[in-house]
Amino acid sequence: MATPPSQEATASAQPTADDPTSGTGDDWTKQVTDLVTDSVDKVRARTTGPLMGIAQGLVYALVAVVVIVPVTVLLFVGLIRLLNWAIPGDVWIVYAIIAVVSWIIGAILWTRRDPSEAS
Repeated sequence: MATPPSQEATASAQPTADDPTSGTGDDWTKQVTDLVTDSVDKVRARTTGPLMGIAQGLVYALVAVVVIVPVTVLLFVGLIRLLNWAIPGDVWIVYAIIAVVSWIIGAILWTRRDPSEAS
């Protein structure tokens, strides 16, 4: 027995899983979009992520240098002026004291070095 024409029309009009316009089948546009988005995120994580970390480190280092160098210079100037005020005589005595203290600190650090790291 043949099916009535009204049932054939409704059966052929129902969407299939292969039909991209169907709401019940796999949504291939969403899958492709997700695949492209995931691929872009992976590439970004492998390239831009490390570069951002390097750039951030460089910015921190630059800020540290810009802050530490002037502070160090001002501390040495203040130390020299304080010692020049506290120790009678010319300023060369203060320079000699600072040189001897620096030499002693350097000698102590030199004895603590690891000889295997020397090149």
